[in-house]
Amino acid sequence: MDLSALFSDDQLALLGCFGALLACGLIAATSFHFGPAGQKQRTDRLRTAGRISPESSKNQTSEERRAA
Repeated sequence: MDLSALFSDDQLALLGCFGALLACGLIAATSFHFGPAGQKQRTDRLRTAGRISPESSKNQTSEERRAA
């Protein structure tokens, strides 16, 4: 489908900008989810739910720090 027949140049530029913002948002959300901040947030949620004891999460973070 030819988008230039449907939209003007300005409208195509706006669609491109919105598409770029959407792509950047998805990359940022994915990065946060799999990054250290998302991992810490997930561990905190599990700890409050009673699935992880505070001692095991402390040992895990100290092991990760030693490995780095």
